[in-house]
Amino acid sequence: MVPGIEQRHLVVRDGTRVGYQVRPGAGPDAPVVVLANGLGGTFEAFRHLYDALDGYRVLCWDYRGLYSSAAPADDRANTVGHQVDDLIELLDHEGVARAVHVGWSMGVQVNFEMVRRAPDRVAALMAINGTYGRPFRTVMSSRFVHHVIPVLLRMVKAQADLVGRAARVVAGSDALIAAMKRFGMVSDTLDMDAFRDVAAGFRTIDWRVYTDLLARLDEHDAEDVLERVDVPTSIVTGDRDIMTPPATAERMHRAIAGSRLVVIRGGTHYTPVEYPAIVRDELHRLLRRTAGWTAPSAAAATAATGA
Repeated sequence: MVPGIEQRHLVVRDGTRVGYQVRPGAGPDAPVVVLANGLGGTFEAFRHLYDALDGYRVLCWDYRGLYSSAAPADDRANTVGHQVDDLIELLDHEGVARAVHVGWSMGVQVNFEMVRRAPDRVAALMAINGTYGRPFRTVMSSRFVHHVIPVLLRMVKAQADLVGRAARVVAGSDALIAAMKRFGMVSDTLDMDAFRDVAAGFRTIDWRVYTDLLARLDEHDAEDVLERVDVPTSIVTGDRDIMTPPATAERMHRAIAGSRLVVIRGGTHYTPVEYPAIVRDELHRLLRRTAGWTAPSAAAATAATGA
């Protein structure tokens, strides 16, 4: 569990009740870091990054229809753009003008869309195990899979109740984790407790909503945004990530001027809970590169030593 988290809610423009989490840090004037999660993840996926953000004000939120957020009345109102519009309303509500945006998996696409819609509110970007858009085209580096996934999603949606019952049994189980390790989906360095907490969230998922969210994710494409990114940017991936392969990270790195690319040897799609020390170190490096984003605790220590 992450200590100091305050669960809050906001009813946004179309009446959808969005749940979000705030850790106040050093107070309302502390620099802000926004965490954009993967599809199906909760703020618990970032537990190790919270450790790196002492003194910062940290905000995370649940996408529409997941966990503490209600599904929209119109099931078409659940695109990446809708998630970004929700985030902008949350930032306005919390009085946050600008933030460093950290995204994992789906959160990387969300953050690139944030750059498109509100570039003045993005002080820096950290993209962890993600892509700029249309993820079905690159998953497992296979064009064949691109055609198979939509069929599988329709099958899951048609059997959503059955899938939900199965998920309540296997999500976060030792048997599932062992199988994922065998097939190279997670590494042996996995933080088991953290992964169980993240995976346990799948027991509560409405699989009709989840499949729609995943389909909407493949409709999104922010490739045109990459060359317009002009803030400090760090891209982190694992060399064994089959969901968003390293070639995708390398393409983003080439397109974003001045970006930094870190490829974690042995890392899969779950590097935040596999190699947390490396990811934390890279986040600290990014914050040091971002003007005005020194945490109050770090600034006080620097003043005290005269450094």
